[in-house]
Amino acid sequence: MAKYLPLLQQELLRRHGIDVSDFFTRTGFIPDLLPTLRPDLAVLLQPELFNTRMEELEVLIPGPIPAQWKTEMKDLLYAPEEIRRWREKAWTLLEKPVFGRVQSFVELAISLHSLSTRLGTAEGSQPRDFKLPSSLAHFFRMSRPDDEMRQFLAAAVSYLGAASGGTLEVPTTIVRAMRDVERIAEIEEQSLAPAQQERLRFYLLQIARLAGENG
Repeated sequence: MAKYLPLLQQELLRRHGIDVSDFFTRTGFIPDLLPTLRPDLAVLLQPELFNTRMEELEVLIPGPIPAQWKTEMKDLLYAPEEIRRWREKAWTLLEKPVFGRVQSFVELAISLHSLSTRLGTAEGSQPRDFKLPSSLAHFFRMSRPDDEMRQFLAAAVSYLGAASGGTLEVPTTIVRAMRDVERIAEIEEQSLAPAQQERLRFYLLQIARLAGENG
């Protein structure tokens, strides 16, 4: 990245109609000239592209720095830190449902693999009619027939019914797998509570604002 940074910076100036030879020497961009550029350009032309501290930049500029330019530069330089902070807040909300879903998928996969290798499903056997938990029945009723998650969970339930062999006593492995199916459906139906969804939207809007988007 450091090798190609001067070339990228030069192209940036050209796109803004600026004579590159006025701002570059053989060693790179002339830091003294940063205050002569708009802050949104200057932040991309600093020697250390990922710097977020104005103090680090000030030591490279021996001449006077306009107060307004300095204030705008501080805001732009600190924006990545603020975005990182809002992302951490958003991830705190999403971490539990995301990991819960992944864990349920893994446990369901292990259960299905165990059934396919140890129990097997007899050819021509009929699926057992499970009494679906209310949350799972509600998920199938509310989701669209062409929904991929609905199709996946329906296929898993059908396979588990066939694997039970129509016996009165359902094996523990199948019961455990059905619980994983139910847990996935619950997470898929509503990962976040309404209040949490509002907070997540707020965090994302703050990130969009800092990134220069209007949301």
